[in-house]
Amino acid sequence: MKEPKEVDGIYQADNPMPTWWQLVWLISIIFSIGYVVYFHWYSEWPQNVAYENEVKEHELKFPAKTKLVAVADGSNPYRGDAVAIKEGEATYKQICAACHGPTGEGAVGPSLVDKDWIHGNTDKEVFENVMGGIGPERQKLNRGGMPAWNGLGAEKVYAVLAWLATKNETLVKAK
Repeated sequence: MKEPKEVDGIYQADNPMPTWWQLVWLISIIFSIGYVVYFHWYSEWPQNVAYENEVKEHELKFPAKTKLVAVADGSNPYRGDAVAIKEGEATYKQICAACHGPTGEGAVGPSLVDKDWIHGNTDKEVFENVMGGIGPERQKLNRGGMPAWNGLGAEKVYAVLAWLATKNETLVKAK
């Protein structure tokens, strides 16, 4: 044990760390070096294999949907698809009903089930309105704007429009 020395009024004892502490520190360093060598050069579980296995597991859990095929005239590819209509109804009730009412009759936003369409009544026009939103420059009839819902993705928006087409025959495929 060394004699403490005084530096600026603070007494410091320059004692060595306990031997058991030094051994634990040394063993942990040796173990970590050994682990890195084993994992990167000798194990059967390298990072690229782990990644590929996780991707396979994800694809089994969430199978890929068929790619949405765009129609030349801008009409909704999900019209008449019962599964898409059911998904669209769920999405509508979760997201759109807050402004357009639970059945589309209108609340803060305009009615979607009457014959009057403020910004166009074709699948293409309504799709573009939903994806891009209605900003202040496009507002009509003293109605507020609408946020862009492009974050939902085209599939969900087309599914909502397919459900909406079952509720309002004035939403037409194309002009």
